[in-house]
Amino acid sequence: MLIGAREGLERKVGDTCMKIEREEECIAVYGDFNVLCSAFYNGGFVRASAIINLNVEGDFQGCAFERFDTFVKERGLREEEVVGMMTAVPMENAVIRMREDITAIVTAGISTSTINLILLIAKNLSPSAMANTLIVATEAKTAALFELDVRDAHGELLTGDATDSVIVACYGDEGEGNEVLFAGKATELGREVYDLIKDCVVEALLRHNKLRMDRSILKRLEERGIYVNAMVSTALELYIPAEGEKRSMAKLKKDLEETIRRECSDVNVALLLAAAFRVEEEEIRRGRAGHAGEEDAACIVADELIGIDIAEYIGGKKALFNFFYYDTRKPGILGELGVFLDDAIGGLIAGCMSKMLG
Repeated sequence: MLIGAREGLERKVGDTCMKIEREEECIAVYGDFNVLCSAFYNGGFVRASAIINLNVEGDFQGCAFERFDTFVKERGLREEEVVGMMTAVPMENAVIRMREDITAIVTAGISTSTINLILLIAKNLSPSAMANTLIVATEAKTAALFELDVRDAHGELLTGDATDSVIVACYGDEGEGNEVLFAGKATELGREVYDLIKDCVVEALLRHNKLRMDRSILKRLEERGIYVNAMVSTALELYIPAEGEKRSMAKLKKDLEETIRRECSDVNVALLLAAAFRVEEEEIRRGRAGHAGEEDAACIVADELIGIDIAEYIGGKKALFNFFYYDTRKPGILGELGVFLDDAIGGLIAGCMSKMLG
């Protein structure tokens, strides 16, 4: 369930009422909460009457505490009763969902935008159960990033941003005997939290960063620092014009770029490339292939087999010889890539050059 700008949502449990308001500047939650959180403003284990996720500029360089103090005073709120977090994600891109006793509010963006999670639970959780919930929510966020294959600036798997925050807020009947003692993933509550947060983070990243699950293989290569223009330059380092070749270098570059883009749209090429960087990242870099993988030992030929398959699939038997030409010399970015990616990209280049030049 979603709410629009300046619309509100209320939920009542016994004598306790919880209200959510979304505006252009912030999402505010009002009620009477027990809170456990990593938020910078009054974080920790506290009692709160307001939870605020405040929008700031992406290049915000001011004092976060001063900015929040000003906001709280403008709203007439009591500083000691407010828990707060900040984000550069516009509030219109926030995801708000309700499931029985759980409400999730998620703003998510990669790079400088942060991923902020607010969980509102209409149950009386013990402090340890709240800690369970915070851990489960963080696991779910990381699982969403893994599922979307989100990478940091160095091409490594992104597990979260330095300024991410999680708030677990409980409201409802605190009468004797109503305390929930456990909320790990083995419990029904924990599983519901995990599924809800994972779904919300995926949707929030799709909204803010347009980060689709099925984005192109070229986009995923770019996220690992491998760009089409670098592949074109690499391919042409070993190019020797055939007798009678009349294409200018500018035309050759343009044709090659178009060929690479077209061939990478083929699902088989895309899957072979994906297989190469998955093996690189999950097997070789993790040391699961032992010292042989670290040293690119001669006993490992699976990398060459992927490169050969890509080359021949695109350009036929001629591309096989072209692949070995690039693989032995490793011009341009091929000399910078890892055990599997150098052969996969070499196969792509060899296949495209063979197909384009005939």
